[in-house]
Amino acid sequence: MLIRSERLKLRLLTAADLPDLIDFHGDSESVRYIPWPVRSQRDIQIWFEKAKNYTGIRNDDGHLLLAVESVESGCVIGQVNASLLRDGNNTASVGYIISPKSEGKGYATEAVRAFLDYLFLEEALHRVVLDIDVRNVRSIKLAERLGFRLEATHLENDYLKGEWCSMHVFALLSREWQSN
Repeated sequence: MLIRSERLKLRLLTAADLPDLIDFHGDSESVRYIPWPVRSQRDIQIWFEKAKNYTGIRNDDGHLLLAVESVESGCVIGQVNASLLRDGNNTASVGYIISPKSEGKGYATEAVRAFLDYLFLEEALHRVVLDIDVRNVRSIKLAERLGFRLEATHLENDYLKGEWCSMHVFALLSREWQSN
């Protein structure tokens, strides 16, 4: 599987990507609002053994995880993922992370935009949701840039890294995406 945008390739992870993953899996600020801890190189190897099987939302596990590769450098600078929430309703939750070395260059927006094109057009999803910590201003702005609607705010509904967090739920329908 390969999804291309102007500056990026979104593709399945390979073992060769492991050294690049430490830039964002191992960075405390990068994973601040993500429900997994800072990972060591060994933790990434253990995680990869499970994650390499996330090859399609229509598969038995209902997960797709793709590396975000810079066309210019050939390095993995992030990842995007989707998990099918309700197969009958064609709804998936999406997540993303970009290396701190690549932040502020529009890569996250470009990657998520290309991923949404794939999910809505190729996978025929009806709805995509984003759960975003209310303190994660950059992700909130990304969701708004891509046309997501704020549908709900759940107060202190998630216990993350030793504290209660409130979460925004953003959503986007296929017909809304196609009218963008």
